[in-house]
Amino acid sequence: MSRIAIVHPNLQMKGGAEDVCMQVIEALQDENDVTLLTLISPNITELNQYFDTNVRELSVRVVPQAITEICQRAGNRAVKLQSAILARFAKRNLADFDQMISTKNELALDINSVEYIHHPQYSIDDPGLINESLPRQAYDRLCRELADVDRSKLDSICLLANSDWTAESFHDAYGIRPKTVYPPVHTDRFSQLDWEDRENGFLTIGRIGPSKRILNNIEIVAQLRERGHDVHLHIAGPTTDGEYCDRVKRRAAELEFVHFEGSVAYDSLTELINEHRYGLHGRPYEHFGIVVAEMAAGGMVPFAPNSGGQREILNEESTLLYDSPTDAIEKIETILEDAERQTAVRETLSSTSQRFSRDRFKREIREIVMKEPESNE
Repeated sequence: MSRIAIVHPNLQMKGGAEDVCMQVIEALQDENDVTLLTLISPNITELNQYFDTNVRELSVRVVPQAITEICQRAGNRAVKLQSAILARFAKRNLADFDQMISTKNELALDINSVEYIHHPQYSIDDPGLINESLPRQAYDRLCRELADVDRSKLDSICLLANSDWTAESFHDAYGIRPKTVYPPVHTDRFSQLDWEDRENGFLTIGRIGPSKRILNNIEIVAQLRERGHDVHLHIAGPTTDGEYCDRVKRRAAELEFVHFEGSVAYDSLTELINEHRYGLHGRPYEHFGIVVAEMAAGGMVPFAPNSGGQREILNEESTLLYDSPTDAIEKIETILEDAERQTAVRETLSSTSQRFSRDRFKREIREIVMKEPESNE
């Protein structure tokens, strides 16, 4: 039985990366001694309910309390710095484990390790969140130095990426191309309700923060209504970004066709997907887009920005990918007005359940972890 450390900053963020981490733990816990190295102690019972997982109570090592308190106050701010702090903490615990697995980006751990890349966080800016100010440049330099990530350290690590787009971005940053292993999507939980029985409405799903462009999504649906379409919008996701979340709540309260759900239980989210026709994702350059895959697997017609890994989920279907809010309105209206196109695009996404299933992900992770380590080429 191998001693494996899973390294992840904060599972309570409840995003796509946290879903990946929970699935990795679940995949490995039966045949290995698994320990979580993290910044903030997680509530495993709550997370199992949120992600519909079955992670047992596991050993957890948390950074010193003073650092934990700082990270809790920071919340979604300074996530790169928090990750760098965790990298240093993990490296101090190397001797206690046979293998380490980072489930959130590159840490260049000096051990037999697997590192799952959502975005090359220490080398290039996330194109969806560009900030070129001098203070930001100084902050990024501090994080890189603290994490101590460089090209030579990455050569002997098994690198995985959540999409071909992310793998190519990582190659641009470091000259190394990770193997693409698509994230786990709970594709078998949906009822595939008949199209005629679904509500003529949209879902926006994901952390309610500025990167998700939720205010843009509200205005897109508002414009569609002004054009005579009887549609509505549900907004569901963790409310961890205070100021932006408050703005979204205020705008939603002004419009009777917008329903602010906030963080909802797993069964409730599944029901929303089962009962609605359309999904609207706002995050440009999404590294993968688990919610987009969930929408497609649930029989919805999802629309997303024409960038990032979400293009792969939607098979680069041009009718579903938009370049601007104005373009989104035009493309969505075309689908709303054409029943045959609705059927056609749903058929193009019919393979989603097989391509992104949880069982497929867990099988790939177990095979990779058990395989002898190889150097990157």
